[in-house]
Amino acid sequence: MQITIFSFLSALLWSSLLIVAIYLLRHTRFKQHFGVLSMVLLYLFCTVRLFLPLEFPHTLIAADDVIYPYIYNLLTREHTILANKSLALILCAVWLLGFCVLLFRFARQYRKAIRSVEHYAEPWDERTNTLLKQVQQQTRRTIKVQGYIATSVESAFGIGVIRKRIILPNKDYTEAELRYVLLHEYTHFLNHDTVVKLLVTLFCIIFWWNPVVYLLQKDLEQNLEIKCDLSVARTLCSKERAEYLRTILALMKQSDRKPRIPFAAAALFRTNADAAIKERFETVMACSANRRNRVASAVFTSVFTVLLIASYTVLPQPQFAAPKSTAPQTIDFNSDTAYIKQDHVWEYWLCIQNEQPIKIKKEEADFYQQIGFKLIESEQK
Repeated sequence: MQITIFSFLSALLWSSLLIVAIYLLRHTRFKQHFGVLSMVLLYLFCTVRLFLPLEFPHTLIAADDVIYPYIYNLLTREHTILANKSLALILCAVWLLGFCVLLFRFARQYRKAIRSVEHYAEPWDERTNTLLKQVQQQTRRTIKVQGYIATSVESAFGIGVIRKRIILPNKDYTEAELRYVLLHEYTHFLNHDTVVKLLVTLFCIIFWWNPVVYLLQKDLEQNLEIKCDLSVARTLCSKERAEYLRTILALMKQSDRKPRIPFAAAALFRTNADAAIKERFETVMACSANRRNRVASAVFTSVFTVLLIASYTVLPQPQFAAPKSTAPQTIDFNSDTAYIKQDHVWEYWLCIQNEQPIKIKKEEADFYQQIGFKLIESEQK
């Protein structure tokens, strides 16, 4: 088991193609046949494939003598314009620099968000804490969550992996609105969405140069929101589902601009895009998946899982032509496999079996005769 340049390129190609395929398939008319959980799992499988670009002992090598040798030479050859450094080394340095800058930026923003909550936000009032207890009873699962109200935020969101916090804007919610907001954010924590979003954010920081990872991040966030909405909807009756959707729509209209949500936070809504909101509404109103959709989702997940596993079975590798030897060729011969021939112009030739005759001097011919080589004279002189 090892990691090579070409196992990494293969992992990059496979994961990128599958991410694009899942994204395109999810935005077709067949999307209602595939479960949201299946989409989330497949996206996560693609990230794992890129994180594990392994070459196993049983991997079949597909030799290529056109494209991959060119890529290998391009990456490993030292270039004068790059201060006699290989292109692979320069690309790795740029990759590492971008990773460090983005990681520092993320850590600073995340810490700033946490500190602003700790220093400037105020704890919830008794009414909000009471509604949270009702939400915990409704979901039948209890986890420790700290609640704060902040004037600097436009929309409610949940943040934190170990110390979980729900941040509410300083708005006058009705009791029903506040209950649905708390239920949504609390469900995000129950589904471990903040952990997933944190990992995906780090994934985008690591592979910042690959545009496909941002496609994955955007679509995965939408899938997590839909998954959370479905979890909420299954605890509500039809009338309550309609009220839940009206609450989301009303709170969106109250927000004059796009809400500023910290990285890796789970929000009630991140964007006012009509298509994204419409998809969430349609999914909630038709939350009871039928047997046919569950079968289609299972088949879809199985096919893509098999493709991911199959991507480890074959690995393209460059095939180079064997270099031509410049060393002098050595030929073994003796008196049984060779003889001396004298032609009609008195020139001597050493004739070896299965080889071309070699011209030699008279002194060499005399020497070979002395050690037992046969001399054959030409008939025409």
